[in-house]
Amino acid sequence: MGNGNDDRSGNGPGPAERPVYGYDSPAVQETYVSREAARVARFLMPHLRPGMTLLDCGCGPGAITVGLADAVAPGRVTGVDLEPGMIAKAKELAENRQVENVEFRTADITDLPFPDDSFDVVFTSAVLEHLAEPVQALGVIHSKLKPGGLVAAICTDWGDPLISPVNRAVGQFFELFERGFNHHGGSLNRGRHLRGMMRQVGFDVIEFSASFGNSSTPEIVRESVDSYIGWMDNLPLFVQSIELGWTDRPTLDSIKEGMRQWANDPNAFLALGRCEAIGRKA
Repeated sequence: MGNGNDDRSGNGPGPAERPVYGYDSPAVQETYVSREAARVARFLMPHLRPGMTLLDCGCGPGAITVGLADAVAPGRVTGVDLEPGMIAKAKELAENRQVENVEFRTADITDLPFPDDSFDVVFTSAVLEHLAEPVQALGVIHSKLKPGGLVAAICTDWGDPLISPVNRAVGQFFELFERGFNHHGGSLNRGRHLRGMMRQVGFDVIEFSASFGNSSTPEIVRESVDSYIGWMDNLPLFVQSIELGWTDRPTLDSIKEGMRQWANDPNAFLALGRCEAIGRKA
């Protein structure tokens, strides 16, 4: 299941132009649409106050961002993302919901186009695990915060997923996914290192915890497996795994069939970890 002790906390050749698994693919974009601030950013919500300025780095289709905008209104919220398609979706969502205190623009977390000391809060979720230099990105975030400002970060940690019944196909899927991330300098095991990375750039980490996203009902298990199979069919990472000789098409087809069979077991359960941290700029 990959090496849960993989310490890829940022020693790669430089940040990728896109998240390594194919962020511009519709199969991936669809998984971000249902995310909401009250659920995903619940650890941050008690720290938000009306009138704050907030930056969401890696805003995706804006579902979380518009919720954060509601929480700090009339404060201004800016969402940035590398993928223009995501920004277009986010703008459409904000318009449909008539959220007026939010704007979206294309930008890179490692080169944010804002003056230093601009924001009270920066939020980022599911971004740092993709970067070859996550500490550099946190350093950029640190510079854009006002003194006393807060960063709230969520980082995946899938190094040791909970799988029951134990299933080789499910395990192979996560092993290939992790290997693809590692090949590009990213890591699915990075969440456990989040506090240390934040401290490296000067943050006082005031909260740090881990939690699991649970596929705990037959319906959710099948939805999760359907998503994973969609990724295998559509994402460049899995095509590259064949090109690099890590696997072959018959093996990928076998993995997909094995996951389908596992998902039909009424006792099937999957839990994937993530770590959450809040840091304050001195």
